Amino acid sequence: MKRTLVCLLLLLFCATVALAEPALDARLENGRLALRWTGCDCPEATLTVYRDGWPVLVSSVRGIDGSFDVPLWYTQEAGDYAAQLRCSDGCVRVEAGSVDATPTAQTPEQTAVATPIPATAAPTPEPTPMPTEVPTEKPTPQPTQASGSNIASLAEEVVRQTNLERTSRGLSALRVDAELNRAAAVRAREFVQSFSHTRPDGSDWSSVSSAVSGENIAKGHDSADRVMAAWMSSDGHRANILRAGFGRIGVCAWEADGVLYWVQLFGV
Repeated sequence: MKRTLVCLLLLLFCATVALAEPALDARLENGRLALRWTGCDCPEATLTVYRDGWPVLVSSVRGIDGSFDVPLWYTQEAGDYAAQLRCSDGCVRVEAGSVDATPTAQTPEQTAVATPIPATAAPTPEPTPMPTEVPTEKPTPQPTQASGSNIASLAEEVVRQTNLERTSRGLSALRVDAELNRAAAVRAREFVQSFSHTRPDGSDWSSVSSAVSGENIAKGHDSADRVMAAWMSSDGHRANILRAGFGRIGVCAWEADGVLYWVQLFGV
């Protein structure tokens, strides 16, 4: 009887351990996102950071107990942040907090200071009029194009992996299109100024070319593997990659100031 009771207790303990889930803590303070986790029973886990529901960082991290401080520039954009930890024995997602839009710098208001009036007010001498110089008109400076470099090998690898995802599911491979490549290069350069589906001039992303029917964008991922993993882990991005009605693609990987900007454009 005692042996049976011991066995039952051991089975209950093992079941409790097996049902345990990893715990994840995400703290967003002063624009920095600090992540800490416990109970991830595997040597390696996948950590994903989301902004407004879209993945902005996917990283392989050490399992069991660990921590990860997200680089500051990943969380400089305004939005709602969340983090997800996926282990072999479970998945946990927590909300991290919100980052407000950086307020536009305002000119500091001048503080009024009372000027003392002298006992005897001396007459103010009249200034001698001077001839007014006519200013020479200067030409209005034209906006300069964002400097950087187009990394064709990374774009080609994104196309290859995109078609692997499609053909493995019975979909046709996408054909690289020169017009979509041109439009992708334009959009990637624009991201240096404004990383958004809205273009810097306020127009919609689709205005870049009449040939465009879908757009995926990303920033900061340092390889084609990582950016594809991020896109495939997001419902909206994955839907574009696997949309049966698309037949053409254009991709650009643009590096500026050490940051990689990615864009996929799709056409029918």
